[in-house]
Amino acid sequence: MALTPAAGAGCNTSSTTPPGLHSGATVNSEIEWDTFDPQWYVRHNYSVLRADDRELLRRTRDFFADATLTGAHCVDVGSGANLYPVLPLLPFAHSLDLCEWSAPNVSWLRTQVDGFDELWDPYWRVCAELPAYAAVTDPRRRLAQVGRVLRLSVFDLPRHTWDAGTMFFVACSISADRAEYECAIGRFLDALRPRSPFAMAFMLGSQGYGVGQRWFPAVELRRSEVVASIAAGAYDVDIHEVPAEPPLRDGHLGMLLVTGRARG
Repeated sequence: MALTPAAGAGCNTSSTTPPGLHSGATVNSEIEWDTFDPQWYVRHNYSVLRADDRELLRRTRDFFADATLTGAHCVDVGSGANLYPVLPLLPFAHSLDLCEWSAPNVSWLRTQVDGFDELWDPYWRVCAELPAYAAVTDPRRRLAQVGRVLRLSVFDLPRHTWDAGTMFFVACSISADRAEYECAIGRFLDALRPRSPFAMAFMLGSQGYGVGQRWFPAVELRRSEVVASIAAGAYDVDIHEVPAEPPLRDGHLGMLLVTGRARG
């Protein structure tokens, strides 16, 4: 989740002052992302496959299975300490870039790409309910073959580079500044080639989240705000809201999955 820019990165064509620096909200470059504890985060969020995560994973799997992808250059932006958004891309990827900025998360991701932990097996079994995924008999080996971890900011993604992509719980969870939230969405969609399929997920109603003793900010979103943010950069958009049962934290309303294709 913690995809952050180099100090002062923002939404211009090169890394500059964040667009929300004077908004009064906590901006991305003010946060000590290298204090993020991936082991704690995984243990508290993904050690058991929740019903809402299962639903998001199932719908993302179905979307990419129907997207007629083959030999694609794929990307997961802001992977953080979460491997399941990568899994729906595995059967279709010639290469798969996992982009992340937080140094502890980068290190954690590299160990997972080399051979992911058993706790992700139930997530893969959800994918393997479809034939395209069941054909991947060794998903660990497959990820090790095609996966690559890049220490790269969402604000510095190259344009029109990838054929398919995922970005889960990133734009809403890297600062409290709405301009940076909007910027992250735009940069992700612009990093995809025209007509590339994508899946994005958002927390609704989140005002922030704890990781161990640390508190990280979020933009408090409603469904209508997410839809408006994506409209200019995508088409064939489908929106699905998954209620949080039970809620992850106070104020959390649920998750929103958005699938579609980048306009480019």
